[in-house]
Amino acid sequence: MSDLTTLNQEGFNKYAQLIGIEFVEIGEGRCRAELDVREDHFHPGQIVHGGVAFSLADSSMAMAIISKMETGYSANTIELKISYMSAVTEGRMVSEAWIVKQGRKIAFMEARVTVGEKLVATATATFAMVKMG
Repeated sequence: MSDLTTLNQEGFNKYAQLIGIEFVEIGEGRCRAELDVREDHFHPGQIVHGGVAFSLADSSMAMAIISKMETGYSANTIELKISYMSAVTEGRMVSEAWIVKQGRKIAFMEARVTVGEKLVATATATFAMVKMG
């Protein structure tokens, strides 16, 4: 599934839509996803909850690997490590994700989350490529 229109279609990826993720570039093992910071992303300390950056990175890495897979396969997160660099209180969060290495059943991924020029987080992950159905 590497069609941006479908990925952003209402009801297709309900979780991404719930938190406001928009997929803006996808293909050849890369994906760029963005979201506008909203007040409902804040935790009680009035900064964006770390789960928002985590979800943005995870979603962009999944779509990056899916862009290289055959139809009928899914990318499932096995593990994901994220390191937070900066707090976020406003702006547009951007995750750039890419394949580091892809095997037959496993893919290793990286992502960088930024707001403008500010590095917010880096992430690495392992995904399983699983035939659906």
